[in-house]
Amino acid sequence: MKFKEKIITIAVVFVLLLLMAGFGAFKPAAASKKSGEADITTDPKAEAAKVTSLAKLKKLGGIESRMPENSAFVFFQSTLGTKLSSYKAYGSNEETLCALRSGDIDAMWACDVTADYICKKNADLTILPTEDMSDIENMDIPRLKFGMALKDDEKHRKLCEDINLAMKKMRENGKMDVIVSRYIENADAMAEDNKEIPIITEADMKSKDLKGDTIYVGISGAVEPLELLDNDRNPYGFCVAFMDEIGVNLQRKVKFVVLDNETIFTSLMSGRIDLVFTYGTGNVTVEGKKNYIMTDGYYTMDRYQFVVKK
Repeated sequence: MKFKEKIITIAVVFVLLLLMAGFGAFKPAAASKKSGEADITTDPKAEAAKVTSLAKLKKLGGIESRMPENSAFVFFQSTLGTKLSSYKAYGSNEETLCALRSGDIDAMWACDVTADYICKKNADLTILPTEDMSDIENMDIPRLKFGMALKDDEKHRKLCEDINLAMKKMRENGKMDVIVSRYIENADAMAEDNKEIPIITEADMKSKDLKGDTIYVGISGAVEPLELLDNDRNPYGFCVAFMDEIGVNLQRKVKFVVLDNETIFTSLMSGRIDLVFTYGTGNVTVEGKKNYIMTDGYYTMDRYQFVVKK
């Protein structure tokens, strides 16, 4: 090889080496992780999804309640720890889910038992992680317990005492655990052709044939699966099985009255019903002077959850 050609070859190799160094070809291999050393390697896509899931939640919706929309907007914005642009209340869980799927809202709030049930029944939905939400959402203590609300008068104070005694008996003989397991924890398995967990309706109630006075129970279907309504708005599942056992214990008939969640308390105060079956109260529930009383709790809610599309 001529001297001139050697010089050109060396120059080309030198340039190539410089280019390779610029692209990191000669960077030293990463040191192996020492025992006990934290692994700081992250998946950028997974990390981005975690950060933006809550950040992208702007339009929130939920079922109508005694809380006005503007109050719910402030409450859930504080709970989430992010800035919402809007809040919309709907007449039922079905309407809220339609709004979620159509994009009218980004997420649907629900108590944890309802959110879990909805996601088990709908493969296209999931629950938003709570880690990045406010401390209010991530408290260690349960947010509330579900119990029955009754009007605060002599007649219903007596009924409240009787119901509490009946529930105590149900806890002691194990029937409370059986009903909760069958009709709440495994509620998504209920079907007409399911022999293990068959649907229980008012027609199946033992208490309907009793001769005692009737207990009129108000439900709205807002807190699934504690309250479930079929396509004809007839109750089934946990509320039926639970109140039937109460009726048998008290030797009284039980009759369900299906009402709107927003106005169910008006019916309670007017005497149309004897109790609201599903009402939550607890250490973090703040209300003014109460004109109702509560039974002992029969199911605990740890926190609100937010259902989103996958």
